[in-house]
Amino acid sequence: MTPPPPPATTAAGDRLLNAAEELFYGRGIGAVGVDLVAEEAGVTKRTLYQRFGSKQHLVVAYLRRRAHRWQTTLLATLHNA
Repeated sequence: MTPPPPPATTAAGDRLLNAAEELFYGRGIGAVGVDLVAEEAGVTKRTLYQRFGSKQHLVVAYLRRRAHRWQTTLLATLHNA
């Protein structure tokens, strides 16, 4: 069994996902706007929308990425047990 692949993106998309992960986890998804995510990632809001289309799609990519990491770690742990 293998987890689904993480979302494929560009270097700017990775920076956005990294910033979103830190902000969403620390402050909550509803409390964080796209302006702050873009600023923390060092990109423009336009780049965020070009990569993800909306905050909702950014949240989905963030959650998929977290799920991929968690599933990969869990499967590795089970495989080594």
